[in-house]
Amino acid sequence: MLECHPQTLRLYEREGLIEPERSDAGVRLYCDADIELLRRIQRFTQELGVNLAGVSIILRLVDQIEELQDEVERLRADIDQGPKALGPARTSPKGRRVVVRIQDAREVER
Repeated sequence: MLECHPQTLRLYEREGLIEPERSDAGVRLYCDADIELLRRIQRFTQELGVNLAGVSIILRLVDQIEELQDEVERLRADIDQGPKALGPARTSPKGRRVVVRIQDAREVER
């Protein structure tokens, strides 16, 4: 399927690039996401000449970028909701509305 030597797959696993499931007999089981990841690793190493340490860094950075993109989408949704996203307004002792500023976007979810 990938035209990849089994030793290469073992190396990728030792390097922590992939973590296939295992059967009860210890046979490695690769899902569609694993196959796509292996194809991505092959592109980095074969087409772009990136070594495995570089591949590891690139994959971590891609994961971080995806997490940040998800967070940006959540924050944009909160902004679209307007003041409702900040929670209920509080009143001061003199009866005035007080707007509470949330410093950390994760607090909105709590």
